[in-house]
Amino acid sequence: MPNDDQHLDDLINGPQANGQEPEQAPTTPSRTASVQLRDGQSDQDASDMAKMDTANQSLAEALKITYALLKVAMVVLVVLFTISGVQSIKEGERGISVRFGKQVRTNLEPGFQWSFPYPIGEIVRVGEGSVEMAVAKEFMPNIPGDQSDEEALAVSIDRFNDSSTLNPANDGSNITADFNIAHTQWSVNYRRTDHASYVSNILPHQERSIMKAAVQRAVVHVLATVNIDDLLKNSSESLSGQVRVLAQQMLDNLDSGISIDRIVLTRKNAALSLRSKFSSVQTAAQTAGKAREDALLLRDQMLNEVAGRGSGVLITEINEYERLIELNKTQEAELQLARIDDILEGRSVEIDGQMTGSLVSGEISELLTQAQSMASDRVSHAMAQLENFRSKQAQYEANPKLMIARDWSSAMAEFLDKDFVSTIVLPKGVSLEMLVNNDPDIAREIDREKKRREAQGTLDQRREDMRRSFFKTQRGLKEPEE
Repeated sequence: MPNDDQHLDDLINGPQANGQEPEQAPTTPSRTASVQLRDGQSDQDASDMAKMDTANQSLAEALKITYALLKVAMVVLVVLFTISGVQSIKEGERGISVRFGKQVRTNLEPGFQWSFPYPIGEIVRVGEGSVEMAVAKEFMPNIPGDQSDEEALAVSIDRFNDSSTLNPANDGSNITADFNIAHTQWSVNYRRTDHASYVSNILPHQERSIMKAAVQRAVVHVLATVNIDDLLKNSSESLSGQVRVLAQQMLDNLDSGISIDRIVLTRKNAALSLRSKFSSVQTAAQTAGKAREDALLLRDQMLNEVAGRGSGVLITEINEYERLIELNKTQEAELQLARIDDILEGRSVEIDGQMTGSLVSGEISELLTQAQSMASDRVSHAMAQLENFRSKQAQYEANPKLMIARDWSSAMAEFLDKDFVSTIVLPKGVSLEMLVNNDPDIAREIDREKKRREAQGTLDQRREDMRRSFFKTQRGLKEPEE
């Protein structure tokens, strides 16, 4: 390639290097060459070139090592980036794996789970435990100081503002169906049950605000249908159930994934300025209720004393007998009376389709026993008197004077045998006037006997009271022991 070499030399050294005359240069000035190339090199230049080759080689080797380290670092970064997707889910939590903002796995169990690292993906943790929340300030008068809802729930009612006027800017209240003012406090217990819906629709920092709004709305709706008396007197469970249903409906409409387990009405009051008047009414109602309960208890005790566990049956049968008498159904009334007699005397009768034995106890049983004993004694006594009369009649018919003398002496002896009778014997034909007072010994004996009878009566009364107390219970009728 001679032509090419010559052309290159001409470019570097000019045409005079090849023995040719240079052409006439133009008169315009030219700039100085920035690089000059020479075909020959000196020893110094060769040494410099050798040093440059060694430096270039070292630089190339350093660049190779740096590039290798860069590749290792990139691999390590990729590995660390991949490992950073491994995240821990604690007990009591559930995880949701998200990729480019879309849920790809839900309800991840506690433990280590992998997901694409951020910003490609992440694991969102949702607590599944029960959460307690108080709605304690929204419907109550203003509390002096900065109190949280949980602290306000435990504050005494006396610390709330009891002014006769309410400031809507600071004081909360409820309006009942009869346009009265009431104050309430509530406690809410809820859980996050649908984690996917919760993550999609609820922001964690807005959770409590949404729950409070749902409960407040439900409370306003429910109490607007209840009178103040029903609110204060009746049980709070039904109201709490209605509030829970309405609040849950609102949360379901939001697809919040939250389920309310329990709502409790922890405090309910009328307007605090009228608290004393409402308290007096409630006190009177409680007193009347207690008096009613005491009366019912006393009735049960008296019935138990009189008839035992058969008192209810006897009352029903007696009412039926009176109804038949009022309807002039004489024959049916006689049959009903016979049925009552059978129950009183312990004979088997049919009640509610079943044959029952002795049901009656207590005073009725004792009175019947005493009546039967007295009837038997009277009959025996009458028969004995009849026999005595017949024997005396026979004696009188046989010897009247003897019978009269014997009965007279018997009566006289019985009279003289009395404690209060004193006998004085005087000679025959003596006229005597005597001023006599009671014998002290006899008076003491009579007083002693009187006290003995009183003591015996007190003892008998005490035994009777003890017998009656056996039938008295705090729950009404006492069932007989087996």
